Amino acid sequence: MSPTQQRSPRQLLAAQETANALLALNAVYVYEERPFIYTSGWASPVYVDCRKLMSDASRRSNLMDHAATLLREQLGDRIDCVAGAESAGIPFACWIAERLQLPMIYVRKKAMGWGVHAQIEGDLPPGARCLLVDDLTTDGLSKVGAALALRQAGAIVEDVFVMFNYDIYPQSDAAYDEHGLNLHALATWKDVFSLTKALSYFTDERAKEIKTFLGDPMGWSVAHGGAGRFPDNVVNT
Repeated sequence: MSPTQQRSPRQLLAAQETANALLALNAVYVYEERPFIYTSGWASPVYVDCRKLMSDASRRSNLMDHAATLLREQLGDRIDCVAGAESAGIPFACWIAERLQLPMIYVRKKAMGWGVHAQIEGDLPPGARCLLVDDLTTDGLSKVGAALALRQAGAIVEDVFVMFNYDIYPQSDAAYDEHGLNLHALATWKDVFSLTKALSYFTDERAKEIKTFLGDPMGWSVAHGGAGRFPDNVVNT
C-alpha cells in the first residue's frame, strides 16, 4: 500500500473506491477567499475531510473491509495492537481492530499526567507491536510524533496506516524512512485528482491551480502565505 510500490489489482480497486467515496461525499474542499492553513503551517488550496467517511455506513464498511484485507496481506501477524491517533484516527483504528480481532489503544496529541504512558489510553503491554492508524497524512510529521510517543511507552511501531495520503511532500518519505516507519494508505491525491475531471468536480480554473499545487506544494504554500520548509523538530500536533 505504499505509494512508491507497484500496486496490486486489489489495491487499485481500494484506491478507486476510496477516491470515489471522498468525492461522492463532497469531502474534498476547495478554498474560496483564503487558502487552508494546516497545523504544520502549509498553505493549501484544498482540504480532504476523511471524517465524512464515518457518517456513511455503507461506504465506511466497504473501505474498512478493504483496509483490513490489505493490512492482512501486507502485515500478516506482525502486529499485536492497533493504535488510533487522537482524534480522527480513533474511529478508524476501532473499525480496523475489530476486523483484525486485535486490541486497540489510542495515543493523545499531548501527554495527560506523568510517566511513560501519559499519552496512551488503553492497555499497552510492553513490547507490543503496534499499527498506528490515522485518517490522513500530509507531511507525515504528526504521525512520526505519535509513533515516537508509542515507542517511548514501550511499543514497537514500524507501520502506519491512513485512509488518505497526500503523497506530494517529498520530505515526508524521508521523515518516515528516518524513523523506521512504513506508510500504508488506501488512496492518494493522484487517485482523487484522476477522477475529478470526468465528474466536473472542479472548475477548469481551480483544476489548473490544484494541479500546480500538487506539482509544487511548497512553492504554492510560500506564494500564499504558508510555510516553505519542514520544521526542524518533530512535534505531535
